[in-house]
Amino acid sequence: MNKNRHQELCKIFDQILTNDPTPQIVANNYLHILNLDPESLKKYNPSNAENIWLSIRSKLVFLVRIFQSIFNTKHDYDHLHGHIKSDVLFVSHLTNEKQFSKSDDAYFGDLPELLLKCNVNSSIALLRHISVNDKKILKGWQSGKIPRFVLNPSLFFLSEIKLYLTQIKSKKQLHSTLKRLPIDAKIAKCILRYHYSLSAIRIAKQVADIAKKTNAKFVITTYEGHAWERLVYYYVRKVNPDIKCFGYQHAAVLEYQHAIKRPLSAEYNPDIIFTSGLVTKYIFEKEGLKGSEIVCLGSPKNLIPNMVINKVQSCLVVPEGMISECLILFKLSLEYARQHKNQKFIWRLHPLLSFEKLKKQSSIYKGLPDNIILSEGCLDDDIQKCSSVLYRGSTAVVNAINAGLKPIYYQQSSDELCIDPIYTHKNGKSIVHNQEELGLALDRDIDAKTMQSLHGFAQDFYTPLDVSALLKLL
Repeated sequence: MNKNRHQELCKIFDQILTNDPTPQIVANNYLHILNLDPESLKKYNPSNAENIWLSIRSKLVFLVRIFQSIFNTKHDYDHLHGHIKSDVLFVSHLTNEKQFSKSDDAYFGDLPELLLKCNVNSSIALLRHISVNDKKILKGWQSGKIPRFVLNPSLFFLSEIKLYLTQIKSKKQLHSTLKRLPIDAKIAKCILRYHYSLSAIRIAKQVADIAKKTNAKFVITTYEGHAWERLVYYYVRKVNPDIKCFGYQHAAVLEYQHAIKRPLSAEYNPDIIFTSGLVTKYIFEKEGLKGSEIVCLGSPKNLIPNMVINKVQSCLVVPEGMISECLILFKLSLEYARQHKNQKFIWRLHPLLSFEKLKKQSSIYKGLPDNIILSEGCLDDDIQKCSSVLYRGSTAVVNAINAGLKPIYYQQSSDELCIDPIYTHKNGKSIVHNQEELGLALDRDIDAKTMQSLHGFAQDFYTPLDVSALLKLL
């Protein structure tokens, strides 16, 4: 997708979502453009086969949820902790079973426990992203100080039926809205096909139920621009009009990322946006939601100052956790490595992927030259072996520049949407489009002042978690 097409779609979706939107229309995930990588943007191509079969798949998913709801006589969180009262409800994510053995939250760190030390009770609602036995959930955090509630994939049986019938009714309203707007017929069909994706409403209704049962005065969600986040704010305010809604930005905010910066009507916006550092605080103050206060909260990811100037001819390659992104960066570096034997590249994968998995998808790994090294160590060890970093959308670049590596961003074409997580910092960064420019970037020297500027940016990207910033607002 090019920049003009992206801006055109954002404008169309904004018109739909600001034209007296109902929760059912806001729940349409298609209207919230999130990730900007080519793989994620495929669904905005009207000819994509995935869009054609989506309506059928959504109905099949609904039938599965209906079946689950028949046996769903009591939510896990009802019998996990019973009657719990807490002032603050965090909304986080269950992404792997290792979280059961940790007291810190994967996204909010030890913030709930720090609040407890200040006599502020809190609990955590977790979106379920993995298939896990309910017994493991019940045992997982039972002895912990912070109550946790894992959301179910479905609501109760009657609630599921009502949800689906309401969505059918709202589809007529959406169809009427689309007719009044200058929207391409193919895009309009795609929007309507996504209308039966009901996960955002299921999440929001369960969070609102927990907020009511815990008598929460504050709800803090992770904040990336998802439909479910906006609906959580809407539904918890229906439960308690006085409740305060906070959104915590924890991931990088990209230049063309739209949904996270777009204001909707007041009931769908957070009262306050907490940022993970000063870099994103500046972005939100400049481009963010009108009416939402911006506060720097910091992040559990904050980096220890670690400047090690390494002169070795080795470049760390850090793609995002998608096979398509891996192949984009690995092909570029492989071609260069074959022509320049003195230049080493360390290929590093996102934890979600493995080289064995990638080998099944591509023949790129057959006959690799000696100057391509497949990483088996931790990120910090790889960084220590390199003098530069080749990246696109991975925030591992922040760790790399914190340690003194030269950042090299690969943009496939001048019209490609930028997915650079450090796009606001220009000094000392190379943007390359081909082999020749990559060679110039690898050979380029960066002076100490420029290196210090990059290091300072990394320190501002994730600042230390500041519990006092939250306490002032509670």
